[in-house]
Amino acid sequence: MDQVKLLVVQFARQAIGATTRRVKHPLKLILRNRNHKSIDCAINNMLTHLPLFVSGEVTPGFKRGSKELGIPTANFPLEVVRSLPESFITGAYYGWANINNGEVHKMVMSVGWNPFYNNKEKSVETHILHNYNCDLYGNTLKICIVGFLRPERNFDSLEALITAIKADIEEAKLKLDSAENLKLRDDPFFTSDVKSCE
Repeated sequence: MDQVKLLVVQFARQAIGATTRRVKHPLKLILRNRNHKSIDCAINNMLTHLPLFVSGEVTPGFKRGSKELGIPTANFPLEVVRSLPESFITGAYYGWANINNGEVHKMVMSVGWNPFYNNKEKSVETHILHNYNCDLYGNTLKICIVGFLRPERNFDSLEALITAIKADIEEAKLKLDSAENLKLRDDPFFTSDVKSCE
């Protein structure tokens, strides 16, 4: 677990020598459909953990992001996935990411089993809105999960899945442009002494 750092955030203060920082996040999500009352409670519980800072080594995934979807992803190893809070529900999220202390970019990410592909293992797949000029495997991925976009769901076709991901990307871009979310891009979490990969 040396390469895994999970930082749960709630009050803007860093504990000396610890890997946990807490920053209060006012984001609320209300689902109006009464059939989703339990989902609403789960989402609001999960939102108490945001923003959430996570760091780990990029590992090979299912190799579908680039080939089938045209949306490359950087994947965390299973120990990072298993380190997420239990209340963290599956779905699409948005936030900030960088590789090896490089420039911080907008990102969208999927947390879950990807029912369209019938995955047997839960995964965290991050699509960074930037074109990198090097192989990311083995490099350090740092992400700040800022907010929740939608619950995980299945799709009738590959085209429908791609359309949903592209809609997630556009929504994430808009949300991350808010003054509050832009501040998180400059968080000290993203600075370290590892070599940049741009």
